[in-house]
Amino acid sequence: MSYQVLARKYRSQTFDEVVGQDHVAQTLKRAIDSARVAHAFLFCGTRGTGKTSMARILAKALNCQKSKGPTAEPCGKCESCLAVARGDDMDVIEIDAASNTKVEDTRDVILDHTAYRPARGRFKIFIIDEVHMLSKSSFNALLKTLEEPPEHVKFILATTEPEKVLPTILSRCQRYDFRNISTREIAEHLRQICKQEKIKADEEALLLIAKAGCGSMRDALSLLDRLLSVGEKQLTPELIEQMLGMPRSQVLFELVRSIGRGDVKRLLELADAQVKGGMSPDTLVGGLIDHLRNLLILRTCGPDSELVEVPGVAMEELFSQANLFDAVTLSQDIAILEELRRSLRTSGAGRALLDATLVRLALAGQFTSVDELLNRVNGGATTSAAASRAPAPKKNDEVNARVVAAVSPSPCTQGEGRGAGAFQADSSQLTADSYRKNPLPRPFPEYRERESESNLAAVSPTDLDGIWRMLLQMLAAKSTATAALLGGAKMVGIEDGFAIVRFAHDHEAIVRRFESNGKKDAIKEILAQLLKQNVGVKFELEPAPAPPEPQNGGNATQREPRAVAMRRSALPAAESAASPAPSRVTPEMKEALRADPLVAAVMQHLGGEIVKVE
Repeated sequence: MSYQVLARKYRSQTFDEVVGQDHVAQTLKRAIDSARVAHAFLFCGTRGTGKTSMARILAKALNCQKSKGPTAEPCGKCESCLAVARGDDMDVIEIDAASNTKVEDTRDVILDHTAYRPARGRFKIFIIDEVHMLSKSSFNALLKTLEEPPEHVKFILATTEPEKVLPTILSRCQRYDFRNISTREIAEHLRQICKQEKIKADEEALLLIAKAGCGSMRDALSLLDRLLSVGEKQLTPELIEQMLGMPRSQVLFELVRSIGRGDVKRLLELADAQVKGGMSPDTLVGGLIDHLRNLLILRTCGPDSELVEVPGVAMEELFSQANLFDAVTLSQDIAILEELRRSLRTSGAGRALLDATLVRLALAGQFTSVDELLNRVNGGATTSAAASRAPAPKKNDEVNARVVAAVSPSPCTQGEGRGAGAFQADSSQLTADSYRKNPLPRPFPEYRERESESNLAAVSPTDLDGIWRMLLQMLAAKSTATAALLGGAKMVGIEDGFAIVRFAHDHEAIVRRFESNGKKDAIKEILAQLLKQNVGVKFELEPAPAPPEPQNGGNATQREPRAVAMRRSALPAAESAASPAPSRVTPEMKEALRADPLVAAVMQHLGGEIVKVE
């Protein structure tokens, strides 16, 4: 005999054998026992969930010859049951709606046959698979018969897309929704099949196959068939990951750990190894999404949640990794990766998109706006809020020039990165003098080298300045940008087991970033190494200063920020007087604007470029 695939060989033969659809099976059994069997049923659900198997079992239950009437437990041995199982019973007509979409087909195959009584069974049963493929004319031709069929006719319709079935058809059927089968239920069914086939399989291997089935028993059985065709007598996770091209759970764990640490070099090396090993970027991204989803469930539901099933990684390690992220960050990362997966299907630069997105996830906590950078430049003396409280300039003194600078990231190194994004620098909010006094800070070069952390001795909790300097040094070795964000803060005390870190009053956005991106844990780890005890971290803001008193006297020109006056004098008179923004930036404009120290600083230190002048 020719080989029979597992999906056919182990097709369910009774209501109790259908895996994962107990709610449907029990309802149908009770309807048969109470003699309240409807004339039309609609089975809805995704592929491989048991719709056709349930339809055949229902047909056997209605026509079983060993019982005096419909029975909830067909024998499976009479001629009618065996013919239905084979699919060649003359009283059970299975129709593929995708091949019989025309109204003529419906009339010939269905309507004309309903007039004849069954040959040997109690009912003539029509099983119409993928019924949503019927044309509108075919649906309309079927309506009257479906609503009032002869007493010897039963209809069982099956579809994966119930939303495409006409409402008039839906209203004439009893609808049953088949759910996706859980991973555990599929794995248990696979284990029983492997036992009957005399194949040894690790529990983790079966979980991997079940997970790859995505809720479809038929898909999982097809994958198992493919693995058994290799001839292996024992299924292991390594074999399955290799055969199915799936990313290993431990590799995904390491990738996400590199994302959490901001270790760009390690992250890109791991991704490169997977792609070179034959894994497609789409498959790798799908694995990352699934892993982050598990972390999100653990972060929100706790380690005892039954919603997480990850073979190959201990649950304690997963829960520990989940605590490195907050739920908002995990949700955001999943959305970013899903957008990447959609882009990969149409882009010719898939590898570049993959690397760029991974870097974006790893350095997400280091992205900052130019307002925050400039606030740190001026020590918080001149801010957007302060500028909004200043007296409004007269109409003829309004600034006619504004620079839009795009700040690009510097080349990434391990554990180091800089913010990227488009910012608008309004020179009316900063003065040239304030820039000269506070040049833009460079990353912490003095913190690049440090001694081994294992050789650190405990420091005195009273030496707050010394503790803070050492913390910045150790943090800069892991992430220069994170240390730079902390550079404007200071530790003011240790109270009730918490280190109090104080920021300037206008650095609320930086505090929110540290609270949400998991970097607070890195600070706590370093403090625990320095103090030789576990401490928490609390962030607070300095009180905001009182608004300045408005000054009387003096003309508008004296109150005008110096950078604005320099900007106006640098521009040609014709350009300064023109109200509409020019369509392009000329070399003369660029040269004139470079004379402004603030613009020159943004271009030199932040890599800005003049792209528009208004």
